[in-house]
Amino acid sequence: MSSQPLSTRVHEELKQAVSSSLLPTAAHRRAMQLLGRIEQPVRVGLIGMPGSGKSKILNLLVGADVIPDGVNLPTIQLTYGDTNQAICTLEDEDKQTFDTIDMQEIATLRPIFIELRMPLPALKKISVIEVNSPAETKALHSASQWAAKRCDVAMWCTRGYLPAEQNIWAQMPDMIKDHGFLMLTHADQIAAAGKLDIAMTAVRKAAGDEFNHVLPIATLDALSARKSDGTVNKDQMRSSGGTALIAAVLKQVDQGKQSAVDMGDILLHQNADALAGKKTYVEDQRVNLEPSGAADVNQTIPLSVLEDTTVSLTETQHAADQTSHANSTTKNAVVTLRPATRATYETALNYIAEQSRNLAEAIAKSGENAPGKVISATLEQVQWVCDYLNENGDVSDQSLQRARDTAFDAADLAQLMQMEKNDNGAIEALSLLLQIKHELQADLAA
Repeated sequence: MSSQPLSTRVHEELKQAVSSSLLPTAAHRRAMQLLGRIEQPVRVGLIGMPGSGKSKILNLLVGADVIPDGVNLPTIQLTYGDTNQAICTLEDEDKQTFDTIDMQEIATLRPIFIELRMPLPALKKISVIEVNSPAETKALHSASQWAAKRCDVAMWCTRGYLPAEQNIWAQMPDMIKDHGFLMLTHADQIAAAGKLDIAMTAVRKAAGDEFNHVLPIATLDALSARKSDGTVNKDQMRSSGGTALIAAVLKQVDQGKQSAVDMGDILLHQNADALAGKKTYVEDQRVNLEPSGAADVNQTIPLSVLEDTTVSLTETQHAADQTSHANSTTKNAVVTLRPATRATYETALNYIAEQSRNLAEAIAKSGENAPGKVISATLEQVQWVCDYLNENGDVSDQSLQRARDTAFDAADLAQLMQMEKNDNGAIEALSLLLQIKHELQADLAA
């Protein structure tokens, strides 16, 4: 078995699969999409009313004063580049390119769109698009829908989340809402007036379940926590809400990459025959020819996917320790689990690991019945975890409710897979268990 990490192996094998021209058309297209998700930075969109603090959030996320105060600018896209470069699209659709970035000078051109490329380390993990539009509802709605097609994570910046803002966000795609942040900016000013708790209660009530995170941020305090000599006042960064924001974004980055790796591993297994030059696949990837014997069945079961479900809590803690060491500014992560929820997650992960080890042993003895065995056992595990999460934990933890929703959705899908008894069905069933496992581990490691 390869000693390479799963992410490295899947990345390399996906590149080889794409360049081989052996994949069916639909699988090739999907492999290209997954490669893009693995290789490209996560796209973060900053949306909200004018004056809601989007530019300062951008500066905080990328760790540099990119957008100065008092400059009237259009929508800006910021990506990584080896050198500074600004590409300005003018009103007549002509483009002007600059090898230096002077936002004051750029503003005098009155561009309608600005693309900035800068050699900032943060931009190797994320790219940022700041959406600037008039405050008029129709214009902001149109700009928000435009941004939804160009970002993976959306942050709605607000000073109070008024009904007009709520109506615009309500029309955003569900996929964006699932990765959406509601940022209550200017939290320092609100706190100075003694109204932060009241404001957060009102904002959370208005937000409902429309966002993945609702966070207050005292952006000026967070920005000033980064000193000119490169050091960071960790206490100030934490109290400002900057640590929680950065931790939440890094978690989205990690989860997005891991999801793409898992799906890439599944795609490679589904198309193993095609990649080996055997014409035993069909184009739609939903029907799989039965192998000729028990040995073939066992070889096509996705062992790496199954083994990934047996990751122990020791490995979870190791990942948490490494994350803490590598990202000192994210020590106080946004997810703070209450003891009851933490114990619930640990029990669920122990159960998944133990049952997956038992399943791996059973597969070796199941012969041609292995796919059916995997599907039945995985369905039982998913349902157990779903029931256990619903009956345990601290209901005040937002992360617990998200985990419950994930497990409930997985249980529904697993029920639909019972009719399938082939390798594809087994792989898809295992992927549901992986999804639950990764979410629980991410919250424990945060």
